[in-house]
Amino acid sequence: MSWLKIGCLLLAGLLGTAAAAAAPQPQRQESQQARSSKVCLMWQQPKPDEKRLTFPGRPEGVNVISPCWFHIINEQGEVTSIAERSYVRQARQSGMKIWPLVTNSFEPQMTARLLKSPEGRQKAAANLVRLAKVYELDGINIDFENIASRDRDGLTSFVTELSQALHKASMTVSLDLTAPMDQEYWSKCYDRKALAAQVDYIMLMSYDEHSPGFGSSGSVASIPWVQQGIENTLKDGVPANKMLLGMPLYMRLWSEKDGKTKGKTLHMPAAQSLWREKGVSRRWLADIGQYYYKYQEQGTRYRVWQEDARSLALKAALISRYDLAGAALWKKGVETPDVWPVLAQALVNADR
Repeated sequence: MSWLKIGCLLLAGLLGTAAAAAAPQPQRQESQQARSSKVCLMWQQPKPDEKRLTFPGRPEGVNVISPCWFHIINEQGEVTSIAERSYVRQARQSGMKIWPLVTNSFEPQMTARLLKSPEGRQKAAANLVRLAKVYELDGINIDFENIASRDRDGLTSFVTELSQALHKASMTVSLDLTAPMDQEYWSKCYDRKALAAQVDYIMLMSYDEHSPGFGSSGSVASIPWVQQGIENTLKDGVPANKMLLGMPLYMRLWSEKDGKTKGKTLHMPAAQSLWREKGVSRRWLADIGQYYYKYQEQGTRYRVWQEDARSLALKAALISRYDLAGAALWKKGVETPDVWPVLAQALVNADR
């Protein structure tokens, strides 16, 4: 999410034949069947040409799915929806909870007007509760971003009102936010302690350490930066038992020429293919917690700090270290399949 704004079949049980199911299970499969009590959420976002989402199946270790279905589009609290009952039914059948995502359309002026309008806030909350009941959802994931710091108290009031209405309807409420940092629209708008007191879970968006808008290349989520974000968020009043560590399943391909830096989103399979295609060396950066490779073409230098199963394993280990509530992954469809067993095992370890 953030600036981007989020399947792999279950590896055990669904792939076996009847004969294999009757045979003794190998130790590997037994470990994959282990379930963590931690929350593991994955977001799913439509592609630009998609008008609906297809349920992607349940990857190993994931127990909550958050399809990007709802957007508040004006200060009157109107909500657009691409929700489908068949998707909810398939999620249920897979054993997953479903907490669809709702955004403020990332429009700061509209959001300011909405937050200042008691009637607009009330209408938005009523519309979301209605949708949650119609589709028999388990919860809602609130993703309000790009908000002026002067609207901080209004945001807290809206989240409070919406949470009360959703809790009354027996829904789980979660909220996405960034770690504390010196950014007007992307960090200072969150009163983290007050917000955490109103919701069940806080998704810490631990990604976009470097993004195209900031003019310098680098990792999307280096391990020291992620760790510092966790610690600063805990200090800012978010309890560990409410925090889900948001992790990226993407990175960026940076191009640098004539003193100008550009970056475009790079998904895991594409990053792996690009490295092999260019035939360049790749090295592990222990201080960053990622592989790194670079190459030169037509006077342009290209660089990648690669997110993969190994780098995600390091991040996921922080869930155990800080005794966090679980993980959240942005986003389904851009990963390589090997990340899911790694994350599942990290969450099982965090339970011990």
